[in-house]
Amino acid sequence: MVVVASAVAGWVAVTWNVTTVTLRQAIVPDHLLGRVNSVYRLLAFGGMPFGALLGGVIAEGYGLAAPFWVAAVVTAVLALALVLLVDNDSVAAARSQNAPISTLASP
Repeated sequence: MVVVASAVAGWVAVTWNVTTVTLRQAIVPDHLLGRVNSVYRLLAFGGMPFGALLGGVIAEGYGLAAPFWVAAVVTAVLALALVLLVDNDSVAAARSQNAPISTLASP
């Protein structure tokens, strides 16, 4: 079971990374891409110690399985929000706002 869960987690991580980097490169203007990537990494990696601390507090109060259940619920809620808020139209709108002039002018 652990091997299967690890394989699924690895696949999800790779898929998430490829998707988010591709989307950022498509919708963020070139001159801001470095800054946007740095803020993304700061929030992602900077938040990990706080998540570990929160997980420890939850485990201390409710048992070792509790942080995993909390993480599962939070992940499910965020996935549902993502499905409801992000669709092809919203991505196309974001791309068109940051498209180069030559791309907008072509038929």
